[in-house]
Amino acid sequence: MKVSSCVPGGILTLLTVCATSCSTSDLGAPTASNSGKYYAVSVKQAEFYLYGPQQASGPDRKLPQDTLVMLIRPSFGYSKVKLMNGQQGYVASQDIRAAPPEVVSAVTNPPVSNETGRTPKFHLDPRLLPPEPLPNDAPEPTPIPGAQQSPSP
Repeated sequence: MKVSSCVPGGILTLLTVCATSCSTSDLGAPTASNSGKYYAVSVKQAEFYLYGPQQASGPDRKLPQDTLVMLIRPSFGYSKVKLMNGQQGYVASQDIRAAPPEVVSAVTNPPVSNETGRTPKFHLDPRLLPPEPLPNDAPEPTPIPGAQQSPSP
């Protein structure tokens, strides 16, 4: 058997092995095509870094499980994400997974008011309302002995 006849068969076998091993992918891992999509924290607590995991102060906060984030830039170790409050930072790529559609719709769609069927445009702060008047049957204050004014001349 000649060596030159075995080379094409060997190359074909090698390509087949590479193609089958590369065709499987992790559906939960962030990829470049998934940027701009919603992800959720999949671990009990994920460390969140404002400037990157190399910052000397450690994580800026810990995100609880099922916290919804938007993927900005996926990466092998840490992905850049945007929190729902607009804050951007970095989370370990292994700590997030694609968010289920029902979680995304529950968080991104505003609640509908029951009375009018419309979405409320603003929330009224109760501190801005005038205080309620005191009842008329409030007891008279008790005078303090010795603190009464003397009659003026």
